Amino acid sequence: MQAQTVRERLLAMLAVFFGMCALLLAGIGLYGVLDYSVFQRRREIGIRRAIGAPAGNIARLVTLRVSGMIVAGALAGVAFGLACAKYIQSLLYQVEPSDWSSIAFPLVAILAVGLIAAVPALIRAIGIDPATVLRAE
Repeated sequence: MQAQTVRERLLAMLAVFFGMCALLLAGIGLYGVLDYSVFQRRREIGIRRAIGAPAGNIARLVTLRVSGMIVAGALAGVAFGLACAKYIQSLLYQVEPSDWSSIAFPLVAILAVGLIAAVPALIRAIGIDPATVLRAE
């Protein structure tokens, strides 16, 4: 039995490997976009900090924007995956393509990678010195 499933196990391992590579690349790309977004808004954040906004408000501002992007992307991915379910059903063995337990793990993984990618941008936004930003512009 084990000799007959060598090809399927190899394909499954390759799919996991490429999935992890895609998740890593998505996290790096999201980190770049979020860091650039904070960089572009540094003047606004500096002004908010100068007029007395606490770090918690700045963190909330950045986190809401990040969370919106992550949730929108995750929902679009789930919708696309469910729409393509009939095309991948032949590749799955004893698993329904619309099984929520098999959808939950990738969804949680994507959300976790997105939140981890957002941490450096959040730290950068909180650490903006208002005097330096206002003096530079």
